[in-house]
Amino acid sequence: MRLFKGKKVPLNAAQQAVAERIADKIVSRQKSLADYLNTKTQRISGRSWLWLLIGFCLVFGCYCLKLVLAAWM
Repeated sequence: MRLFKGKKVPLNAAQQAVAERIADKIVSRQKSLADYLNTKTQRISGRSWLWLLIGFCLVFGCYCLKLVLAAWM
């Protein structure tokens, strides 16, 4: 089934340059966001991260259990 397997047209030099600029901007914004978030969470200890993870899992686990029980009854 060749539904989405059309012929791929290669990009010319100008299109390739634009694509690289867009990719570079995306990567630089991702890096700056990651640096910002790392500085904000730098002082949180490993034990605190563990308790946050346990709490997150408990909250969403209970919510999923509630949804399953509500659909079943």
